[in-house]
Amino acid sequence: MRTIGVYLIFAATALRGAVVTMDAPYLTTVLGLLAMYGGLLFFESWDSNNRPFGLFQSETARALYLFLQAGLVFALLAVSNLEDLFALLFIPLSLDAVTFFGRRVGYLSIAAFSLVMMVMFLFSDEGRLFGLAMGGLYSGMNFLFGGYASQVLDAEAAHNHNRRTYDDLQSAHRQLQGYTDQMANLAIEHERNRLARDLHDSVTQTVFSMNLTAQSARLLLGKDPSKVPAQLLHIEELASSALREIQTLVMQLKPRSLVEEGLPAALRRLVDERRARDDLQVSLEVHGDGSLSASVATGLMSIAQEALINVAKHSGVREATLRLQLDENRPFLEIEDNGRGFDPQTVSNPRGHLGLTGMTERAWEMGWRLAIFSKPGQGTRIRITKDSDGDPA
Repeated sequence: MRTIGVYLIFAATALRGAVVTMDAPYLTTVLGLLAMYGGLLFFESWDSNNRPFGLFQSETARALYLFLQAGLVFALLAVSNLEDLFALLFIPLSLDAVTFFGRRVGYLSIAAFSLVMMVMFLFSDEGRLFGLAMGGLYSGMNFLFGGYASQVLDAEAAHNHNRRTYDDLQSAHRQLQGYTDQMANLAIEHERNRLARDLHDSVTQTVFSMNLTAQSARLLLGKDPSKVPAQLLHIEELASSALREIQTLVMQLKPRSLVEEGLPAALRRLVDERRARDDLQVSLEVHGDGSLSASVATGLMSIAQEALINVAKHSGVREATLRLQLDENRPFLEIEDNGRGFDPQTVSNPRGHLGLTGMTERAWEMGWRLAIFSKPGQGTRIRITKDSDGDPA
């Protein structure tokens, strides 16, 4: 639209100038100057619009263009008595000055155009009052169109900024999608590892014992058939145990909503389940009324489940204590038994101790810390804390 307007201004000025100077002795000069002005105008517009790295991309070429065009307009004003007509040709130059060099240099260029034009108007045949009025009028028009060019530049800059911002947002969106996919895959991998640990510590070992017992029964069938029923009874007990472990895993995969049930209620349910399945008598102590996030509550619930399974399997006793502190400043979970205990230094290697490793990893994923306090013959205490404090008194 800007280019069309500039062309229309030039075309109207050139047509009227040719008509008015038809009988004037300087007609040829006027037509020649108009032809050179128009030629430069068309070439600059074509070069700027069609050649990204054209001639008029350099400031030197742009300055030379404005200088030549301004000289042609001053020449038209000098050779004719049509100052009020040919002064219109400064309007395209005012637009170009601001477009080429920005607001500051562009306005300085417009001021230079207007100053020279004012001087020429003051010495016109119409008198100084006419010259002053026309000079002020055309100077105002030049600054007005220069301001329009400045607004166009601001709009283009805002459009380019918005485009870059949009592109950056698109790129960030794609990166976030990639990160989301990675996190989802990582979560799936963590869940697979957890299931592998749970299966290893529960069902896999029970099924392995069933296999050994079945082999023993087959060997005894030929040597001492009277002992086979006892072996079959043991297989039945192991199968029942495996079934209970599988049911426990299924319940872990589809737990009740801790958000609705609350961690204390979920722990009470867990205590009842361990009593029914393992005859494990667990004393539950809950202190405080603070709240935990859903992810932390889920993690603590899983750690409590794994710890009580370990008590039932390895402690040698059927009693344990489960403590939950919901103090917002120092929340913690403790599982303690008075069983045979062990040396924690001997389980620093995860191999063969996937249950403890799994609990430690769960605590780390929550941003908590798991500590094990145990000695052979003196029981075991597992403490999961939000802070990094050591063993309290």
